[in-house]
Amino acid sequence: MAKVTHNQDKALKGLSDYKYGFNVKTKSVYKAEKGLTEELVRRISEYKKEPEWMLKFRLDALKIYREKKMPSWGADLSGIDFENIHYYVKPSDRPVRDWDDVPAEIKETFERLGVPEAERKFLAGSGAMFESETVYHNLKENLRERGVIFEGIDEALRLYPDIFREYFATVVPPGDNKFAALNSAVWSGGSFIYVPKGVHIELPLQAYFRINAENMGQFERTLIIADEGSSVHYVEGCLPAGEQVSKGDRWVNIESVKPGDLVVDENGEMKKVKAVMARKYKGKILKITPISTYNAFRLTPEHPVLGIKRKDVTVKRKARNNWLSEVNSMLLLTSTPKYVKVDEMEVGDFLVFPKIASSTKTKLSHMELCFLGWYLAEGSTYVHNKLNMPVISISLNSTETENIHEVEMLMSVLSGKNVYKIFDKNKNGVNLVCYSRKLRNLALKHCGKGSRTKVLGKEIIGLPWEKVRPLIDCYFKGDGSVYKKGRHMIRASTASEHLARQIQELLSRGGYYASINIRKGGQDTIMGRKIIRHDQYVLYYSPAKRWSEVRKTDNYFLVPIKNIEKEDYDGFVFNLDVNKPDSYLVRGFAVHNCTAPTYSSDSLHAAVVEIIVKKGARIQYSTVQNWSNNVYNLVTKRAKAFRDAEMVWLDCNLGSKITMKYPAVLLMEPGAKAEVQSIAFAGAGQIQDAGAKIFHLAADTSSIVNSKSISMGGGRSSYRGLIKAVPGAHGSKSKVVCNALLLDKDSRSDTYPTMDILEDDVTVEHEATVSKIGEEQMFYLMSRGLNGQEAATMIVNGFIDPIVKQLPMEYAVEMNRLIEMEMEGSIG
Repeated sequence: MAKVTHNQDKALKGLSDYKYGFNVKTKSVYKAEKGLTEELVRRISEYKKEPEWMLKFRLDALKIYREKKMPSWGADLSGIDFENIHYYVKPSDRPVRDWDDVPAEIKETFERLGVPEAERKFLAGSGAMFESETVYHNLKENLRERGVIFEGIDEALRLYPDIFREYFATVVPPGDNKFAALNSAVWSGGSFIYVPKGVHIELPLQAYFRINAENMGQFERTLIIADEGSSVHYVEGCLPAGEQVSKGDRWVNIESVKPGDLVVDENGEMKKVKAVMARKYKGKILKITPISTYNAFRLTPEHPVLGIKRKDVTVKRKARNNWLSEVNSMLLLTSTPKYVKVDEMEVGDFLVFPKIASSTKTKLSHMELCFLGWYLAEGSTYVHNKLNMPVISISLNSTETENIHEVEMLMSVLSGKNVYKIFDKNKNGVNLVCYSRKLRNLALKHCGKGSRTKVLGKEIIGLPWEKVRPLIDCYFKGDGSVYKKGRHMIRASTASEHLARQIQELLSRGGYYASINIRKGGQDTIMGRKIIRHDQYVLYYSPAKRWSEVRKTDNYFLVPIKNIEKEDYDGFVFNLDVNKPDSYLVRGFAVHNCTAPTYSSDSLHAAVVEIIVKKGARIQYSTVQNWSNNVYNLVTKRAKAFRDAEMVWLDCNLGSKITMKYPAVLLMEPGAKAEVQSIAFAGAGQIQDAGAKIFHLAADTSSIVNSKSISMGGGRSSYRGLIKAVPGAHGSKSKVVCNALLLDKDSRSDTYPTMDILEDDVTVEHEATVSKIGEEQMFYLMSRGLNGQEAATMIVNGFIDPIVKQLPMEYAVEMNRLIEMEMEGSIG
């Protein structure tokens, strides 16, 4: 490695000016008591079976940490209670290379982040750190064969002691700052990467970091060496973590829901989705089948459902007819449903099926609603090929004299045109045909067309029962039948799955619980002609006002579970974080958010990242982080770039209580290049104090710093940067661009640039802007159909797009989703 000149050494002394650069239950192998002592430092080294030189390094660092003062500049760090932190938690015995060998409770956490799935899809290798230790590390075999080393840093110390000792703490020594000293004393976990000469890693390497325990400190150490002419992209992430969900007018796959969407909650009301979470899951899931087999749904065992346990409302009589014990109806109806983990529910227990509240008004007349009911059941529409005229046709049995008369009258009065009867004697049928653009437009607007694709529009699906009842009555007169099977029942069949759900929802609003069964289609023969019958969705309900297995209250039905099955599952599972009351409907039934708690006490993340980029090599280090709002995120990240080398920091900071992080590059030899691209998003109660430090320590070096910050809800973002050029750094160039976007009058943005230029032949540019979302921008976007929330989010995403597009695709998508989550509720 090149020697540091006198001027370079003098410049390095200025580095201390800017340096600070869902919960699961687990059983830790060891968890230290709170507080930092020499005994603990010795115990950490002993647990790791480290060489004597590393123990001495740790103890010397502890001494430096105690001597160093807290920084007096930047964000206020006086709230950190250093004696209330667990400095070391060992979650497992050893790191593993096979994902199946990771302890189940730890694996659950990282599967929520998609570690194994991401590795299979687009990573050259990945690692996972939980609490204080690396629990998983893996590298694709073809890279291992080319000499690439990608290990947990503890394993690297054991397996590659010489190369480890040559580079460790040469970029960020313990004396650099108080938090670097703290990290050096208690460091545990992190990644070690060595890329041999001339090796180019095309896919990213990635590590995940997770703080799970309360009052936890995480002090990972990352060391990356790219030898001459090599390249690597390293990504670190700290990210939060189908069945059909009701959006009021329709059901959608849960994976298609995005933050800001409206879903129906346990009270039948529309609520906003704050976040969408996905995780990889392998194990048992439970299939719950209520009365109405179509509404069966599947959940992971721990997911809460809203219901009432049968044992809590039974009468003191023996069960009859081989069925479960009888319930006290009055006790059942007056009991308050509670959320119960689905694996604690049993056959016979009651689920809550909410009545979705009405939300719309209409100018549709009684006659128009009756016509639409008949059209839904028996109608079709098309444009006559030869006449080029719109046609409405409703088909009935020729024996239905009253119905024929009613439909003929409706079509004639509403259209003002003649209605023609076309008889089909072979089928005992009659088609009522009207050439009317008005009726066709009415039908298409509110019902669509096609037997399998008819669906009610928003205006109708949101109507109160007394208004929509004429449509329902006529629909069942057209498509329905009455039969007795122990009691009076009404039945209708449709090929439109979506329509069947909507009719079930509207009937519930009228006080009727309808069951849906599926009659499977398939090949058939009619009059010697082979046809394919489509699936039919058969609705049943009883208009009789008497007790049945299903009980009705003013706001919901209590529906008994008929069957529970366990199924094997290997794939992604999804969950929604919804505004209070923290629930949504899965196939009509209420389930809970099932999100992990956020701790009220604080945690500390004080990492150190050291990077060496040798001659002609290139490293990109990308960070997308979303720490919870109780984390102090204080990180020292620094790289040395040698002749013609290139170092790129791409830093995306969301979440945390306070972030202080200033990625630095020391341009050691001529031709070295540095680039820092950063995004900071400060929400309510958050301080994002981020920036960059570039040291031009040789001639003909260049650097670019592009910082973008967004502040909302009273949050504060700051750019704090340093550009230094030492004597002899002639021909060097540096450009700094700082752009801040304020989303409200309560938020704040600051810029603290420092230019320390000690060489005349240097070009330095600096520009800074602060802007607000303009009324004209909002008006333009909202006039194109976006609401205020969507318009503001689009502006913010456009603001950060030049940086986000440099991320791997999956991370660019995730970054945009995180921004959407942070923007929730910012407008309106």
